[in-house]
Amino acid sequence: MRRGKVEAVQKVWLSSREAKAYLDCSDDYLQTLRDQAAVSFSKVGGKYFYSKISIDRLILKHKVV
Repeated sequence: MRRGKVEAVQKVWLSSREAKAYLDCSDDYLQTLRDQAAVSFSKVGGKYFYSKISIDRLILKHKVV
């Protein structure tokens, strides 16, 4: 049996906790982003998941040169 190296998978969706850490923000700010449709998200059961690419786009959109 061959054993190979397992490649790390890049995250596409972030949990609320991960999104808060990534943005360094509060629950209220994430709620505001959802309410304003500023980021893409999905709700599975009672948990929210945020599209990392939409968060990156939001940050780039507000980039100050």
